[in-house]
Amino acid sequence: MFPDRKHMYNFPWTRSDNPGAWIEVTDICNLACPGCFRRNNFEGHRQLTEIKKEILQCREMTNCSRISISGGEPLLYPDIIEVVKFITSLKLKCIILSNGELLTPDFTAKFRKAGLFQFFLHVDSGQNRPGWTNKTESEMNNLRQYYVDMVHKTGRIKCGFNMTIRHSNLNEVPDIVRWYRANIDRVSHLSCIAFRGIPKDVANVMCFNGQKITLDSLPDAIKPDDEIDISSTDILEKLSSDLDYVYPSAYLKGTTRPETFKLITINNIGSRKQIYGAIGEKTMKMYQDLYYKLHHKYDATVPGFGKMVFFMAFFDKEIRKAFRNYSRAVIKNPSRLFEKIFVQSLVIQQPFEVIDGELNLCDGCINLMPYKGEMINSCRLDEYRLLGGPIKYSKETIRQPSQQ
Repeated sequence: MFPDRKHMYNFPWTRSDNPGAWIEVTDICNLACPGCFRRNNFEGHRQLTEIKKEILQCREMTNCSRISISGGEPLLYPDIIEVVKFITSLKLKCIILSNGELLTPDFTAKFRKAGLFQFFLHVDSGQNRPGWTNKTESEMNNLRQYYVDMVHKTGRIKCGFNMTIRHSNLNEVPDIVRWYRANIDRVSHLSCIAFRGIPKDVANVMCFNGQKITLDSLPDAIKPDDEIDISSTDILEKLSSDLDYVYPSAYLKGTTRPETFKLITINNIGSRKQIYGAIGEKTMKMYQDLYYKLHHKYDATVPGFGKMVFFMAFFDKEIRKAFRNYSRAVIKNPSRLFEKIFVQSLVIQQPFEVIDGELNLCDGCINLMPYKGEMINSCRLDEYRLLGGPIKYSKETIRQPSQQ
């Protein structure tokens, strides 16, 4: 299944008018995940005063409605609760991206009290977690279930998951999505992120300020045989061939290659017992337009529509299909009329890639972060930290196809 842009909504986000922003409180981490963009223990824990300044910069420079806290592992940061409180005091949604290793019921309760909006927990089989090595993704669902049950018991805090997709675990992705759908009342979001890195075989042509550099200092310099060519459409194809109601309704394109799908959004409608369908592109557009009109900014989260989502059937053919499926289920079993309906977001991401010597980033990146007074793509932070700026390519030295 290849996405059809004619039936998808292109998110209108820009660098200065964007629903999301990103801050990093530490680069210390308790795991070493393959393909991580961040070098560990380069700066350590950052000063709280500087972090607060950057949060204010995010709000001012991006017009964001949410801020994600990342690292490193943000739960290691000693003032993490204070950071959450500061973000929520600004009437912004606060999200923490964590591997979950340090998460406990007591810690989760503190986050609830501080006003945390959502956890995005990164759990996959490639992380080499203590006690979880050599597990399949289906077996990792047991760990995901442990975390989601813990967060659910606190109430109020939403729970989502991130996972890195390689060719080696691609066939297992449908099993994860089945688990995810079965927890539609507890898990609001799942991001399937294509494995990416800078290919080491082009290291000799990378330059910064006219000087050739090596990539040894950058953590995401990867050997070409490490599966870094998987795409968002590969993941979508696998899901659509194994599951029903995989309808991509919105997307972001690439900066230098606009034909690429850097982000694909699928929003399913269902209950604990059944998935009835998906939201279409018209609802996605209407929601973004309405939210912007009311709040003068965009929103990247899916609201809790409940059964109200079916009212959009007047405008959205995909929701009409979902409503027909729901109506048939109610006729067959009238008790279904009393079940709760949820909307669940599945996002497929394809981070940066090097194509013919050019860096193809997300056009409308939702993870921009402050660095020395400007907003940069968070996945490229180490190039600024270690090299002084983003890597560039000397096109004169890129090997061209031989001319016959």
